[in-house]
Amino acid sequence: MKRYWYFASTLASFPFGVPPPLSVEEFDVLCSRFVDKEDLELVRHVDVVRRGEYATCIERSSFLKTYFEWERGVRNALVMLRAKANKWDAEQWIRPGSAGADALQSAQAVSAAPNPLQAELAFEHERWHAVERFASLSIFELDALLAYKMKLLIATRCASFDRERGKQGFRTLYQDAVDAAAEAASSALEIGVAT
Repeated sequence: MKRYWYFASTLASFPFGVPPPLSVEEFDVLCSRFVDKEDLELVRHVDVVRRGEYATCIERSSFLKTYFEWERGVRNALVMLRAKANKWDAEQWIRPGSAGADALQSAQAVSAAPNPLQAELAFEHERWHAVERFASLSIFELDALLAYKMKLLIATRCASFDRERGKQGFRTLYQDAVDAAAEAASSALEIGVAT
């Protein structure tokens, strides 16, 4: 695997919970300048892997492959935990892959969160730790750059959590549901259907 000594050494490190030092878009621009064309495909697929989606090109990166397996495992473990708690059949939501002990432990940490926001933050924290574990031995390799982009995505998502925006979003969704219900009831009365 090609090494990116100069580029990797210019990237500022940052801890979890701190806004990222540059945007994902700025990082992608830098990658377009310093990363070989064949490796850019992997850089573009980092956000795909983060969403738990598979792409065949990730087989070329041990970091992306390992992270994908972990992400899919955590998601499957969360499905199993939530289905068990709600007495649902989890089978329809399970995706190919296995939930190893590491993924199950992360899913339990997310499930233990007291509210949805804390669960999202816990999941992002678990992702951060997974990135650090899986990329720890690839300091100047492409995998280090892929891990850096994954951290940027995590930090950007965490920085986007805003209480007021969340409340406004909830109000909008709630009002949309109320309006849709009122419209359905109104049209049912117009056509003479009992509600």
